[in-house]
Amino acid sequence: MSDEETGGDAGLETLLDRESFDPAACVIGETTARNDRCSVTVADRGSIWLTLEATGVGAHGSRPMLGTNAIDRVYDAVESLRTMLAGEPLQLPAAVERIVDESVDFYAPEAGADAARNLFEFPTLNLGTLEGGTAVNSVPTTATAEVDIGVTAGVSTERVLGRIRDCVHGHDAVTITDLSWSQGSYEPVDGSIVSATVESVRRVTDARVHRRSATGGGDAKTLRHAGVPTVELGFGTGSAHGPDEYITRQDILNNARVYAAVPFLLRRRWDGDGTENDTSVAEDTT
Repeated sequence: MSDEETGGDAGLETLLDRESFDPAACVIGETTARNDRCSVTVADRGSIWLTLEATGVGAHGSRPMLGTNAIDRVYDAVESLRTMLAGEPLQLPAAVERIVDESVDFYAPEAGADAARNLFEFPTLNLGTLEGGTAVNSVPTTATAEVDIGVTAGVSTERVLGRIRDCVHGHDAVTITDLSWSQGSYEPVDGSIVSATVESVRRVTDARVHRRSATGGGDAKTLRHAGVPTVELGFGTGSAHGPDEYITRQDILNNARVYAAVPFLLRRRWDGDGTENDTSVAEDTT
């Protein structure tokens, strides 16, 4: 879908504005298999993208004590954020804890069990860009850092953002100059769209089907917030997003069989009038 990776308005947001677009449920064909492990993605994380800007006092690089380094200031703010977030475990709803347990099992072979659990039980922080200064022999007077923070579904992203603002406020001459954020979302692991998709997958493989969270977020999040029960499912290879991305013929055939079966299996779980028995959940907790 256009604009999914950048959060723009040219793709799904525009489609949702059309009255003629009224889906009962959705399965997004994102590759959710990794290294022979099978999964259905039933949740995604909230995100906070922010730009920090710091000002300093210029001086010659040979006399740094006469100035104040803006890069040091903005980097110290980022490290304070990292320490603060790492010290505050998220309070997850019971429904999300079930998803986290399966997510840890899914990611542990490549990341390790402890790292996989920390990925969902604490906010994550990535320093994506750090810029400042004009020359190696001068103390920089300005610096900026772009930071990506992830928050597990079921937790209020806005409340985490409030803690971030308080933390940044404690640093002299450092301000948040740009900000965007989103709330995570999830489907109950026993919900109709999840159950129907898992059942369809089991028709083509004997492998365990993990009902897991994505580590990021995309169009599934937008659809769930619009009231459309949504999962992601796709057989494929571990080459996704790599330089030589590919898929096998067997994966294509398996995907076709799964996608064809889901509507019929989903109908079984609905009432006679087509009303969904289970609803998509995106609740907030502290």
